[in-house]
Amino acid sequence: MPQVLFYLFVYCLLTIPVFLGLAFVGQVLGSVRARRASELVLVTGIAALIPVVLHRALDVPALWLVVALLVLLLVIGVVVQVRAYSRSA
Repeated sequence: MPQVLFYLFVYCLLTIPVFLGLAFVGQVLGSVRARRASELVLVTGIAALIPVVLHRALDVPALWLVVALLVLLLVIGVVVQVRAYSRSA
């Protein structure tokens, strides 16, 4: 299990520069696809971080607030994505 959590954490760290790069390309070129891809990368990075923090929160109860905030960010990100896709259709 710790090895899976390590890979999830590494994936979450790798999504940060990918998100920034795609967001930059989307902003400079005005590409809607690049902006949406950056948002999708961000949401998957948050989703990958939740099990890592949840596993650590079992040892440190003070991290439950962080878990709740990550879940809230994930839900808000998914809702924004769904609304953006339904507006463009």
